[in-house]
Amino acid sequence: MGRFSMFTTAELRAHGETINTIRDSIAAGMRFRIIKGWYGTPATPKDAVLAMRMGGRLGCVSALKLLGAWVPPDLGTHVVFATSASGRRTAGREQGESVVRHWSAKRDHTGSAFGVVPVEVAIADALSCLPPHLLIAVLDSLLHLGMISRNRLEAIIRRGPKRVHHLIDHLEPRSESGIESIVRYLLAIAGIPSDVQVTMLSGDRTDIEIGDWLVIEADGRETHAKEKAFTADRVRVVRLMREGRIVLQFAYATIMYDYEFVLAAICDVMDRHAPVA
Repeated sequence: MGRFSMFTTAELRAHGETINTIRDSIAAGMRFRIIKGWYGTPATPKDAVLAMRMGGRLGCVSALKLLGAWVPPDLGTHVVFATSASGRRTAGREQGESVVRHWSAKRDHTGSAFGVVPVEVAIADALSCLPPHLLIAVLDSLLHLGMISRNRLEAIIRRGPKRVHHLIDHLEPRSESGIESIVRYLLAIAGIPSDVQVTMLSGDRTDIEIGDWLVIEADGRETHAKEKAFTADRVRVVRLMREGRIVLQFAYATIMYDYEFVLAAICDVMDRHAPVA
């Protein structure tokens, strides 16, 4: 009951609540009314509350993030509206400055039964919303976390726009981070084959390996912030180089916001330093 700390009146009544106990919990600050028939608690995600008060439901990448998937930053709040929703319901004071609107078909079941759209509906929306290099990272995350089966995900992609159908051939559930997936995809589109999570003789695993000589490391935004982690990472790089690898490290922000530089740098190193066959 009450996924994401969002409760319907029916759910509360089924668990023994009455109108009076619901009112008492609101007066005590334990709950608040989101919209008619729905209640939240201090733990209820603010984006989901915003979406419901706009007359929609949290969807697309906002829903996938709430469900636990990796999603790119700075994409705003994605709200899904039924095709029958009126313009008046989407134009209130609480719509925020960065709301992205989606319009659902009746078959998508995004109506009053849900506080957040189901994962498959959210995926379908993301297929039309994100550029391929970001989308593949989200899809890899869903597979890596076991949030959906590969067969089911492929079926959803096939029903999506033709421009994303090729992503079926690039899905990689072994990718452990979104930025790793982005780099791997960019390499594949450039015609550069690579492998992920390769275990070396030292026991270290590489993020991405090209051939048996070039390692690409995608440093997460938080992972390398602390001194101990920073030092351990540098020791790890030395171990990789002692095994004969050239190592290129790219920070989170560089991959997210300057991926063209990342690809160009890798290509330059390959042109200048690739072993002679």
